[in-house]
Amino acid sequence: MKMRKALLPFTFISLSLLLFPMTSAGGNYIIIRANVNPMYIENEPIQIQAFIIVFRNNKPTDESATLHVEMKGINVNYSYSEDFTISGGRKATYALPSLKEGHYRITIFAQKGGINSQKIAFEIGVAKAPVPYSAHFSSDGKKFYFQSLRLNETGQIDPDFPFTIKLYSWIPPNSATLIRTIKNVTEITISIPSSIRKSGGIAIVDVIDRWGWKNSATMDLSSFSFAGISAMYDYGYKYREPFWSRRLSMLFASILVIVVAIAAIFFFVRWYNA
Repeated sequence: MKMRKALLPFTFISLSLLLFPMTSAGGNYIIIRANVNPMYIENEPIQIQAFIIVFRNNKPTDESATLHVEMKGINVNYSYSEDFTISGGRKATYALPSLKEGHYRITIFAQKGGINSQKIAFEIGVAKAPVPYSAHFSSDGKKFYFQSLRLNETGQIDPDFPFTIKLYSWIPPNSATLIRTIKNVTEITISIPSSIRKSGGIAIVDVIDRWGWKNSATMDLSSFSFAGISAMYDYGYKYREPFWSRRLSMLFASILVIVVAIAAIFFFVRWYNA
């Protein structure tokens, strides 16, 4: 009976080791890092990057390990998991299955034998793809041209994917003022009001598509840029840096040339009359 009681703690500890793999064992452990974008596009592969180092006796090795990746939907019904072999000391890129629009959590960790790395969890959003378009000011800044590049089956601009266009006037250092909002457009030419052009300020145009993407033509998802740069036309650029400094330099140079020319003529006339 005493022997059975003595074995109970040992049995419990043994079962615990079997049920819960070790995070590290003395000087043996795994360090993991991962890169996951906060947002992805619907129906496009989910690209992630991972990096691990397996340490033995507190020394780094180039041992490979198993990378466990799990994706679960938060506001959608979805579950996925897959194991990959990852080489130690080298960053690796993995393409996970594409996802539908929604909110998800990705959990990543590495395992080697009975050693587990820490678990890293990321929440991501998956959104509809931006609607393509072209937009630009005329060379004189009097017009702004916009056209959706989303076409339907007949090759015409698809009316089911309209945009919202917002026109602002900005006179630094004041805040920009919203002048006009145009909704449900797929193609338009906007005449910039003379009040903006004559103010010497800056005209700003934001283009927002059906899914909420703002100025998507100039954004870069790979660098975590999820809102593009507004289209702008500066009507007072001649009086702003760096153009103004160059203009002043040219003005001073012109004045200097004129002064030198007048002086040269003056001395020439005196010499000639003498």
